[in-house]
Amino acid sequence: MTREIKFRAWLKEEKKMVNVETIDFTDKSIQYLEKNEFINAYLSRRMIFDDIELMQFSGLKDANGKEIYENDLISCNKYKNIVVFFENGCFEIKYPKSDTTNIICTLDTFLEKYKCKISGNIYENKNLLEENR
Repeated sequence: MTREIKFRAWLKEEKKMVNVETIDFTDKSIQYLEKNEFINAYLSRRMIFDDIELMQFSGLKDANGKEIYENDLISCNKYKNIVVFFENGCFEIKYPKSDTTNIICTLDTFLEKYKCKISGNIYENKNLLEENR
């Protein structure tokens, strides 16, 4: 089974999430489409890596069919607001209850066991992380 490779980015200055259209590793930049209400069209915008946080699609979906990306927070009956991250070639999850990283297991194994849903992400929903402390 092949996984669709795609990314999204958190624009640090504008504090918003966008879907990445292209990545240029030579220029260290991304391009994304932005809706311009004035002319009712989509315009291509460019941002450099320093101004964004780039997140990869895990290839997996939550119980509602929503795509799961790095830095998403997922919740299910037993666990709340678990962080998805990519490390050492695989997607894993960690429960941010303590200051030390406590890796529970790989994301796909966890999703097989529990019916989890995305509850937010670490950029737009920092308050959800605080609930775990």
